[in-house]
Amino acid sequence: MSPTLTPPTQKGSPRGMSTFSWLKQASFNTLCMGLVVSFIHSGIKHLSKGEQALYYFLALFIWRYLRFCLNIIGFWTYKAAPMPKSNANYYPGRDVTVVIPTVDPLGVDFHECLTSCARNGPRKIIVVTAGEDLYAKTLSAVAPVMDEFPLINFLVTRTNIANKREQVAHVIRYINTPITVLVDDHVFWNSHDLLKSLLAPFEDNQVGIVGTNKRVRRLEGLSIWCRFWNMLGCLYLDRHNFEIRATNAIDGGVFVISGRTVGIRTCILEDKEFQAGYLHEMFFFGLLGPLHPDDDNYITRFMVNNGWKIKIQYTKDTEMETTVGVGEPVHTKFLGQCRRWVRTTWRSNTTSLFTEGTVWATQPYCVYAVYLTSFTNFALFTDAALVYLFTQSSWYTDAAEPNYALAALLSWMIFTKTVKVFRYFSTYPQDIWLFPAYVLFAYFHSFIKLWALFTFWDYAWSGRKLAALTEGEKNDDNDKELSPLGIHYDEDIPDLDIGPSVSPVPLNPMAPMGPQSATLIKA
Repeated sequence: MSPTLTPPTQKGSPRGMSTFSWLKQASFNTLCMGLVVSFIHSGIKHLSKGEQALYYFLALFIWRYLRFCLNIIGFWTYKAAPMPKSNANYYPGRDVTVVIPTVDPLGVDFHECLTSCARNGPRKIIVVTAGEDLYAKTLSAVAPVMDEFPLINFLVTRTNIANKREQVAHVIRYINTPITVLVDDHVFWNSHDLLKSLLAPFEDNQVGIVGTNKRVRRLEGLSIWCRFWNMLGCLYLDRHNFEIRATNAIDGGVFVISGRTVGIRTCILEDKEFQAGYLHEMFFFGLLGPLHPDDDNYITRFMVNNGWKIKIQYTKDTEMETTVGVGEPVHTKFLGQCRRWVRTTWRSNTTSLFTEGTVWATQPYCVYAVYLTSFTNFALFTDAALVYLFTQSSWYTDAAEPNYALAALLSWMIFTKTVKVFRYFSTYPQDIWLFPAYVLFAYFHSFIKLWALFTFWDYAWSGRKLAALTEGEKNDDNDKELSPLGIHYDEDIPDLDIGPSVSPVPLNPMAPMGPQSATLIKA
């Protein structure tokens, strides 16, 4: 029987810690960081011998690349949670509900997404869309998969507006398993054991959320133009994988747990404080909002603020694929996504550091390697400053071969840009010729990041015109749900306690869709 859990810490200020505990730990961590900075300052001062240009070069070089070196150590010392060989607390067919919000049920990706989830054998799959038209389309899209997997309990529902936060919050009432897995509708699970591996970290009762191993699908047969943008999408997630695996191994932190596929304890989703913030998250001193995007950042910060451990399950079994950089028109859509992602980073990182502040006490390495460095991570400007300061220093002017010294610095810069993306180019060597274009885009991204800073207040969901999908829909408070069991509904199954069986419960997932036989109830 799956355990019923309560949050591991009590609420305080910040949430999850008492004021005194937070102040004590944050002060200790800040003192340690200050001592490290003082030690580095002394070393730089000794090496520079009063030379201003060399001092600033060394300071900027260490600020930029110390994180890189430590992240490599973290990446290679990382260990995934092992799957229990026996007596596991959680099993997919008994303890997992998969939730898939969608506004494109007839899209080319949705069927594969739904099928790959079903092959992992969860107890229930809930598909939530928006509006009556999409609701009908979703029912027709789910029906063939439901017939293919008769042992899985399917439920299809909808909200009145296309809003991922609203859609997820809407279905929490229908989840009666201890673990919920949120999945985007354009995600594909490569392994039939993804859920088994994803559940392994939850054997630790302090773990509240588990992230996965993310990849972007490299499509074949693309034009050179489309290949470039698809490659950028692939490298985007490869870089994220490197960083979250490294920082999670060092101090348990990450900059975000991606919502593309994420496992969460259901008791957290049921928390009224979580739901209130999730649906009504404001920013910029409460003057702007509520936010529609940034949902995965909110969930990640809620875990940190309430004392839950975060675990990245970086294994072959938890590898999932998604599509990025292939939507038409590819350049405008991908650049729009980049702007949205960077605006999210500006909003969320400042909130973590200066509004909530829990990370100062719980994730001292991430304070440096994730949050503070994100404010200065403008590759074009920092690399240019490093080259300029180096050429003004005695290490260049007094060198026997100044050009060799500069070439060594430039080679180091290029090397650091290859490490995070090495996996992709080693897997697809036919794309190596595009590496210079990737480097140029990385420098161009500095302007995207600067523009995102000046427009951080824009929280539109770039890439999909969500408002148009449900325009004109009637706001009906008596929302209808199609019972997944026909005349038998799930409410008689005790919440979070569905018996010791480890096999999927054989259910009749949906009543027929005809007007005479479909069973409708009011939610």
